[in-house]
Amino acid sequence: MTKEKVIIDIQYLLMAKTGLNTYIQELLAATAQSNKYEYLIYPNLYQIEKNNFFKHHNKWRHILFHFYTLLWKQIIIPILVFIHQPRAIIFPDFHAPIWKLSCSKIVVFHDAFFWEIPQNYNKWWLKYFKWNVLHGLHGDSRIISASRTTEKKIRSLLPSFPIQTVYQSVPEVDLRAVAEPYEKLVHQSYFLHVGVLEKRKNLAVLVKGFALFLKEFPDYKLVLVGQKGPAKDLDDYQTLKILVRQLNLDKHVLFTGYASANQLKWFYENAWAYTFPSIEEGFGIPVLEAFSYGLPVILSENEAINEIAGTGGLSAQSLDPQAWSTAMKKLINSSNLRNDLIKNGKLRLKEFSKKNFLNGIENYIA
Repeated sequence: MTKEKVIIDIQYLLMAKTGLNTYIQELLAATAQSNKYEYLIYPNLYQIEKNNFFKHHNKWRHILFHFYTLLWKQIIIPILVFIHQPRAIIFPDFHAPIWKLSCSKIVVFHDAFFWEIPQNYNKWWLKYFKWNVLHGLHGDSRIISASRTTEKKIRSLLPSFPIQTVYQSVPEVDLRAVAEPYEKLVHQSYFLHVGVLEKRKNLAVLVKGFALFLKEFPDYKLVLVGQKGPAKDLDDYQTLKILVRQLNLDKHVLFTGYASANQLKWFYENAWAYTFPSIEEGFGIPVLEAFSYGLPVILSENEAINEIAGTGGLSAQSLDPQAWSTAMKKLINSSNLRNDLIKNGKLRLKEFSKKNFLNGIENYIA
């Protein structure tokens, strides 16, 4: 019997580097296991992976990408729907064509930042994007939310549209990959954070808390893995470097910049604990990645992060450096707490399997 078709729009992979990139890759991996639908991937994944033009961000490439996205969403996607007559089309990047289509539109919302923190975006671009998002829900449209926290927020903003939370899966640890050591940290104990160095990540509070922690435990390091923020107004790198100098932490706080997959594997495998102080998140994939490496996690009070972590995370007051220092000390002083967090994290991780991700997607399509 011929399977019904479902299109997955992966056009945003041309630009995506972090969270959305991971989501789309996990979506592709999960749907590849399907026996129910035939999934059609557009644009061609191989061609996207070869093309780094839009990943090297600058103002003009950013503008050009938005023009290309407009063409793709409003013209190319309707043509693909006309040709293939799918049951549904999945849009992992918030917005769909403004036209009614002959199939269901499944639009993924990862957070509500466009409404909650408009100051993080160009005013005119934000108006255009929000207009696109709202009008893209025209016709038979349904929303998938990355977390129940995000679902609650989106329901209050868009009460007339059906919405359901479907948890994404977590990337599997590649046991065959060779971990690439970071020489400065060999035989060192360190707390780890992985992610873009943006202001919303709240890393200044983490650094201040770590400075307090060092007064009692001077042999530890704090390792910040990640690139500078994608926009000048959002980037926190220079502020963090100045703060580290002011607190005389140059030998204790390491900025590694970009890390390859093999380097990341080593950072995770050798860390003492993972820290996630971010105050603006819609999901929190780094928490699950830390769980997959058997790390205890200290996290902020952000509702979405705590939802994802469950009992596998130790929560610290988001804006209080002393609270972060205290949480770090608790992990050092209590092996029982550390072991419980690791055990709970591994159990929590089972909820984020590719099988569960696929079932959630396909039950919503049906």
